Amino acid sequence: MYEEARKAGAIGGKISGAGGGGFMMIYCRFDRRHKVAERLEQLGGELIDFQFEEKGVQTWRMAK
Repeated sequence: MYEEARKAGAIGGKISGAGGGGFMMIYCRFDRRHKVAERLEQLGGELIDFQFEEKGVQTWRMAK
């Protein structure tokens, strides 16, 4: 699947997880995302969209 994503226009990616299926995070130019996603779905992949958070991790404490 990784090689097929690259052929469809992905710049690169990371394969992660162990055992129960794992996942791949794929990086591509904005204008190529639909072509890459379509190819991976043809191969049985599932698209999970996300966005990066500019502020990073934030935590807070709740009153008891």
